[in-house]
Amino acid sequence: MSGPKAEVLQSNEVVESRLESWRDNLLGLMKERGLKQNDLAELINNRFYGGSESPRFTQKNVSTWVNAGLPDRKGHVRPFPKFEIMLQIAAVLEVDLGYLIGDIECKTYKAQDAHEYTGLEESALEEVRKITHFERKYHLGESRGSNSAMMSEILKSPILPELLDEMARLVRLTDKRGDIKGAVVAEYGEDLVGRALRYCDDFVAPGLDAPEEELREAEAINEAVFESAEVSPEERPRFIEAAAAISKAIDDCYDEENRLVRDESASRYMVQKRFGEIIELIAPSRFTK
Repeated sequence: MSGPKAEVLQSNEVVESRLESWRDNLLGLMKERGLKQNDLAELINNRFYGGSESPRFTQKNVSTWVNAGLPDRKGHVRPFPKFEIMLQIAAVLEVDLGYLIGDIECKTYKAQDAHEYTGLEESALEEVRKITHFERKYHLGESRGSNSAMMSEILKSPILPELLDEMARLVRLTDKRGDIKGAVVAEYGEDLVGRALRYCDDFVAPGLDAPEEELREAEAINEAVFESAEVSPEERPRFIEAAAAISKAIDDCYDEENRLVRDESASRYMVQKRFGEIIELIAPSRFTK
């Protein structure tokens, strides 16, 4: 169905959303597989129509399919392909039709069920399938040393949750040095912080009980710093504050780096320890320690 009736049908929100999913997912799969419109037409012709010299479908047909829901040159909305054609498209692209029209997130209903049951991403499930595919194909999964058996043993290990907790802790480690620097810039502005940073090592801040001679010497040094940094008399109080804040931020960043190194080292040690415990549980050492 095309023309005005198709436009009325497209105005339905359910249909419109599925048309958008159809376009996005069909084009995405073609791009993923490196298929041009002619290529898709050829795949369908070869698989379902014997690849005759007078092909059933051409690039023009595929162009209509990938633009379903969008107006043609006459302003009429392009409809969905016929149902049997949609099934053929899904078949040659090795997905379920539900994926093409946006009913499921994964490419097949089996993968969708596994995703909902386990919470694993489809790409992770696909990697598991690849690991066990050869064994499943030739019925080798019962072997104690098979990939399937090893994966099952790892997943059943009572230590696995502890390993995953340790890995999550490692991943969640955050470097706060950027936040420390950002807070100083937010408070004093990039320009003032930039100038203060260049000269903060030259700036002298004597103690309150410093002798008068030391105070005069510090004042002379700081006056030269103000001049070099082009700090106006009005800016001087803020410049002094910024220089002090930068010095503290530098110390805080060193402390943060030390904390990060310490925590990461401890976390990586625990990850390796838990993984070693899983290996020992599955394949105990044959030698006396």
